Amino acid sequence: MTERLYLLDSMLSAFDATVLACEPDGDGYLIELDQSAFFPNKGGQPCDTGTLNGARVLDVNEQGERLWHRTDRAIPAGTKAHGELDFARRFDIMQQHTGEHLLSWCAWHLFGAQNVGFHCALTYATLDLDKPVGHDGIAEIETTANRLAAENAAVTAKIYDSEDDLKGIPLRKHAEGLTAPIRIVTIEGSDACTCCAPHVRRTGEIGQLKIIDAVPYKGGTRCTFLCGMRALRHAQAMQDTVSAIALRFSTAREQAESAVQKQGEELSETKRELRQAYAALDGYLAESLKREAEDVKGTKLIVKLLESVDAKRLRGLAGATMDGRALTVLFSDTGERVSYLLASNGIKTDAGVLIGAVNAALNGSGGGRGTLAQGSAKKPAGLKETVEGLFTYFRNVLLHE
Repeated sequence: MTERLYLLDSMLSAFDATVLACEPDGDGYLIELDQSAFFPNKGGQPCDTGTLNGARVLDVNEQGERLWHRTDRAIPAGTKAHGELDFARRFDIMQQHTGEHLLSWCAWHLFGAQNVGFHCALTYATLDLDKPVGHDGIAEIETTANRLAAENAAVTAKIYDSEDDLKGIPLRKHAEGLTAPIRIVTIEGSDACTCCAPHVRRTGEIGQLKIIDAVPYKGGTRCTFLCGMRALRHAQAMQDTVSAIALRFSTAREQAESAVQKQGEELSETKRELRQAYAALDGYLAESLKREAEDVKGTKLIVKLLESVDAKRLRGLAGATMDGRALTVLFSDTGERVSYLLASNGIKTDAGVLIGAVNAALNGSGGGRGTLAQGSAKKPAGLKETVEGLFTYFRNVLLHE
């Protein structure tokens, strides 16, 4: 069994211990110590890393009462070992976890929302609340947590020998199924809850707390948040983004949002005008296609390759040629791929069957049924000649209907 040094001293970054066991594990080794400051993968957060006698500690996990340190080199049992934590990593994770306590307390205190899930990755952390909290509520939680952090309240951990010793302590959260000894982490003047992880010593060490996203999740709310240097880096990145946008629009950062909104409105109007222009153009193009159609036993046949015509326009164009008995097959060549659409009116053969010939000729994929089918393919060499061959094929189909 390993004595967990991190339980009472989260700032301990180096320690000495004796190796109790060393077992091979794939391309590494599992080391058990008589005492350790390395926190394992537990409580929704990643483990500490660092070194043992110079060997890299790559992973740390619990197995019952045993704590196993996975290293890249063997350290024989009985060896005196000196452990050093990657304390920058440890401190960053402590900031996120203590920040989670503060945010959870604010959500509970302000809105009665309980923390039902926590996950701390190396670049972000999430907090799950059991009820919906809107935009204004999230902003209030964030503001209150930052105000409390600035008060630099003490963060303490204490171990209690029994459940009876916890009576009278106003806990925000009491994890189910705990057995003594029970560890309580308290933020002076606000939060108190059961927790096994290391935390910063005072709330001022959390730094800034920033909720960067809040979305509905399992009937409640999932908040993604950043603390300390993570929050600072996020703020710097957002400032750089806004500055780049402002520079693009030749305006001040404070006016960037309105500049983007104005351009969006102008773009919407331009798209509307463009749709109107295309509609008029497609009307003329459809009339031209109908004039070029070949009459095959009373059916107007159109098989046409259109260059620089967006595939989205094919359906409208084909539909405009459906006067009486008709079969129209249009191809859109816009670069590396070719899109195609087949429309028919008054003929026996199903469009889903007819499109198969186009798929085979172009090695493409597509389908449909009834009077409409469509597909696409990588643009082949000799596309024009392929389309001409398909004209002949569809002409023969109509001749034999």
